[in-house]
Amino acid sequence: MTNRQKGQIIELDIERLAFGGAGIGKHDGMTVFVEKTVPGDRVRASFFKIKNNYAEANLTEIVTPSTDRIKPRCSYSGACGGCQMMFMPYEKQLAFKQQHVIDALERIGKIPNPPVEKIIGSKDRFFYRNKMEFTFGYDSKMNFTLGLHQPGFRFDILDINECHLQSELSVKIVNSARELVKKLKWPPFKYSNGEGFLRSLIIRDCKRTGEVMVILNTSDQIPKNLAEGLKKFVELMAGFKEVVSIFHLSIISRRGMPNKIKETMLYGRPAITEKMILENGDELDFTISPQAFFQVNTFQAEILYNNVLKMASSRPQELVLDFFCGIGTIGLFMAKHAEKVLGIELNEEAVKAAKKNAQRNDISNIEFNTGDVVENLPAIRQKPSLIVVDPPRAGLTGNLIDIIGGLGANQLVYVSCDPATLARDCDQLKRHGFMLKKVQPVDMFPHTFHIENVCLLEKHCLLEK
Repeated sequence: MTNRQKGQIIELDIERLAFGGAGIGKHDGMTVFVEKTVPGDRVRASFFKIKNNYAEANLTEIVTPSTDRIKPRCSYSGACGGCQMMFMPYEKQLAFKQQHVIDALERIGKIPNPPVEKIIGSKDRFFYRNKMEFTFGYDSKMNFTLGLHQPGFRFDILDINECHLQSELSVKIVNSARELVKKLKWPPFKYSNGEGFLRSLIIRDCKRTGEVMVILNTSDQIPKNLAEGLKKFVELMAGFKEVVSIFHLSIISRRGMPNKIKETMLYGRPAITEKMILENGDELDFTISPQAFFQVNTFQAEILYNNVLKMASSRPQELVLDFFCGIGTIGLFMAKHAEKVLGIELNEEAVKAAKKNAQRNDISNIEFNTGDVVENLPAIRQKPSLIVVDPPRAGLTGNLIDIIGGLGANQLVYVSCDPATLARDCDQLKRHGFMLKKVQPVDMFPHTFHIENVCLLEKHCLLEK
């Protein structure tokens, strides 16, 4: 075995990509992961982690660039953690994501030749996000910064003056906010010791209505000039005609106790409104409060939900259960095509917003309950014809799969943001007779490795033990 040491420089060819975006190559028979590389690159890299069967190395030089390597549009590409794949053509990004979904279902889900449809790419490849969180902090030289986290560094924040993920307006807001708070001499919050005031600047940017919300997120270590500073902040932000709502969120943190958030409206409306329009003509309005979850790519979310409806329309729906319903986006669209929808969500604020959205859209055949699925089982008196789940990245944890299997539904539509946990859950759902019928990948996040999937599972007779 070759004697390998940290810091050692090696040269290798990148053959493929791992999920997460790191390039994979071989050196003296060992698998080596190198960030910021493209298949076809010949690179030099420096070992920083060495294990028995693999190693990780930092890119030091591109000896021969791949024919698939392009010049990134953003000057911060490679230094910023926002766009891990911007140096690859978009078509290659889509091909990588599609193959990752297939590989996960085959390897983890134990599903040979999984029924994966061609990935749906994003029409807007830049400026597509409707929400971004920019962090206040310091760089490695302790200069004041407002930007995004640097990959590989726990606390360092990259100061940015351009970003191609949200809107050009959001960059103007960031740059103006930075200059103001520097003049106010408000210190960034230090996560290393819990001292300081400024945490982040959150911008919510509705793509169909044009309404913008600005949120200043801080600690509760109040500076003496807070009132004066907030007045100037409001005057500055309200100067952008698109900004219709400004909030201050103060995070109250005490050792040994859960964080609490004090929410103060500084200007304008308590919520902004976004409109969503599906392919079949269904149209809904959604109110978005400062802490509400909403899919960050509005137009691709419409495609995502459109595929949910398509998969659910193969038979008449009586009772639809919508688990992890959030502010009710999927359930409210489903309500137009079902007799009754019951949404269940753990977040109390999200449920309040869901109920308001139902009223706003004059939809009466939907009910929202707060709590986890187990707590809400007594409220489910009727056998559902369809269950829709849109869980967080961890997937269907605990005994939720057994609960779903026992509810008697013959169809399950699973919306997933993680192919690995989706594949794991599909394998576990086989125990209850659910077989994967169709998977539709949808690219919600161009230039990143993230991928969403809409899946249809249908119940068949359990195999003989």
